[in-house]
Amino acid sequence: MESHKLSQLSSTKTSKLYIQSSEWHFIELLAPLLTPSLIKTTLLNLHKTPELALKFTTHIGFSHVFDIKTRCLSIAVISRLPSPKPTLQLLKETLSSGNASIRGVFEELALTRDELGTKSSILFDFLIRACCELKRSDDAFECYNIMKEKGFASKVETCNVMLSLCSRLNSTERAWVLYAEMLKMGITSSVYTYNIMINLLCKEGKLKKAKEFIGFMESLGIKPNVVKYSTIIHGYCLKGRIKGARMVLNIMESRGVEPNSCTYGSFISGMCKEGRLEEATEVFGKMKDDGLVPSAVTYYILIDAYCKKGDLGMAFTYRDEMVKQGTVPTALTYNLLIHALFMEGRMGEADDMTKEMGEKGIRLIP
Repeated sequence: MESHKLSQLSSTKTSKLYIQSSEWHFIELLAPLLTPSLIKTTLLNLHKTPELALKFTTHIGFSHVFDIKTRCLSIAVISRLPSPKPTLQLLKETLSSGNASIRGVFEELALTRDELGTKSSILFDFLIRACCELKRSDDAFECYNIMKEKGFASKVETCNVMLSLCSRLNSTERAWVLYAEMLKMGITSSVYTYNIMINLLCKEGKLKKAKEFIGFMESLGIKPNVVKYSTIIHGYCLKGRIKGARMVLNIMESRGVEPNSCTYGSFISGMCKEGRLEEATEVFGKMKDDGLVPSAVTYYILIDAYCKKGDLGMAFTYRDEMVKQGTVPTALTYNLLIHALFMEGRMGEADDMTKEMGEKGIRLIP
């Protein structure tokens, strides 16, 4: 009976029928007997119904039954789905299997693309994105270079994913090389591209260039948002250059962009690090006057500063204030206060606070 059904499944006229009728249990039983040729025939029959192709691929076991050719065919068919998630997941499984090099996967996807008569190069963009999600930057750049060899240009969204990975891995030089390549190839940068490059400049401490980048964006008719300005302000505050941060804030407000909680938080953090606690407290007050809700991190920074100053009264005032507004103190905040109480010999209060942590399910940090 099984051999009869297997022969039926191998028929181009009946294979799709079994799948459309959702006889997945039968197909799963036969999965170990399916040949690459039969899988290929079935996938070709399903190339206009990627939803069924995905179900077929899932039920027969993508990681166990498919060879590199049928994997790439499956990926090509499934890439026609509205969501890229299934395609990216299958690509990541293929890359992680170690059965083929990045060039091998690229070449097989190219052959599959030609076989299906597809003109789009989206498969190669998906391959780069999968490499980036796996944090395999060398493979991502190799794929990008192969695309150039073949005369394909990556989409700006794909380039942004690569730039973002470079930023996370602190590969700033590689990011700038890619950005230069984008300009050379005529790939138009998006707002997100500029945001990444501004982040990179701030990471490198090139704050003046970051400000110039803002001006360049404006010359292109792109209005920088609060995130971009706040990124530069954060960079200045990290270096203790509060005056420079205020200059950026003035430019930002003159452009009609209002500061947010992150903007104020950067100032408060920078001022506390510089020992300018009174100024930090003033900025904190202005932040609340503007109707912004301070984050748990901002409260922690102020509490830490007042604990170091020895002013536990103010430290606990901020703790009570954050609790009242519904912001839960972090474990680090509790640790600070408990340590400060111990240092002042207020053991009973320290024990009470430790119990409070336990009641809220917050673990004491060793």
